[in-house]
Amino acid sequence: MQDVNVVVVFYSRTGLTEKMALAAAVGAVEGKANIRLRRIPEIAGDEAIATVPGWKENHDRMSWEYIAPREADMLWAEGLIVAIPDWLSLSSPEVKSYLDGLAGKDALAGKKLAGKFAAALGPGGLDQALNAAGLTVVPPATGADAAECARLAGVRVADAVRAEKFGVPSH
Repeated sequence: MQDVNVVVVFYSRTGLTEKMALAAAVGAVEGKANIRLRRIPEIAGDEAIATVPGWKENHDRMSWEYIAPREADMLWAEGLIVAIPDWLSLSSPEVKSYLDGLAGKDALAGKKLAGKFAAALGPGGLDQALNAAGLTVVPPATGADAAECARLAGVRVADAVRAEKFGVPSH
């Protein structure tokens, strides 16, 4: 099976979205993709972090366990999975700074993408912004629970990349 490369980028404060990103990464591996797992760095200061239960502990742990996404990750990858919490928008400072850093660069053009987890990818908003950035949005998976949907999204992205690159999906 020919290799395809998928980068999973996530933002998580208390670890819930991290779990979705991990499930998506497992799905991409099940779809026979090489993966990189990257965490969008925190912008909030220590004072704000201390106000939310579990945020500081998870921030410290995730800062140790994950590196921030880099342009080189997007140049390497043919597929992108973005996992962000429901309450976070593309215009949030964390996500916006990441996407703005890639904007206007060939790093995003033509990538296959699964988008925001635990939220519907409708015809507006997120889809439009990602399409405008040159990304092709892979339809979201549906399932019994969020982790299963995330896993299936990982498989779908790997399959979509493989189908476009080689003409054959892995599943």
